[in-house]
Amino acid sequence: MDELLGIRVPQNLQAEQAVIGSMLIDPACIPDVLKDARAEHFYNRANREIFETIFTMFNYAQTIDPVTVLEQMKERGVYHEETSRNYILELMKVTPTAANVREYVTIIRDKALQRDLGKVAGDITNMVNEGLGGADEMLEVAERSIYALRKDRNIGGLKPVSEVIQTVYDDLSRLSQEGGER
Repeated sequence: MDELLGIRVPQNLQAEQAVIGSMLIDPACIPDVLKDARAEHFYNRANREIFETIFTMFNYAQTIDPVTVLEQMKERGVYHEETSRNYILELMKVTPTAANVREYVTIIRDKALQRDLGKVAGDITNMVNEGLGGADEMLEVAERSIYALRKDRNIGGLKPVSEVIQTVYDDLSRLSQEGGER
């Protein structure tokens, strides 16, 4: 819809394709991708569906490769006979390497945040233009909306508890394997 109105929606199709392609050519990078990427970060519907399929397969410890992903897409009802197979093959061809997957994820997260910022800005503008409440109420809604966008981002050097727990777990596992010696 926005494209029809001449508004350029923040997106980077090449980065989205590179993330999916990386996951397909090197499944070992999937844990790194899943630390920072979510399905809603993908603007392109086909990329989002493939990502969701791979995410589900990863959570169930299933083998991830082009054949199994296509089969799982069929089971999920997101396989398109005319396009899915060729698109998956194309993703693997256009992905230069999985080594840069973290950078690709950073790009798509940034574009997703820009889209979210645009939506919040539009909502705030509409609220002001329609006179929905007093200025203090509007400011409160605006602050909450902006804060909601920041909630998933590391700010001020703080780390999510899940990341800290994983680091502690990894350290304990390593020490256990080394016999408790440092």
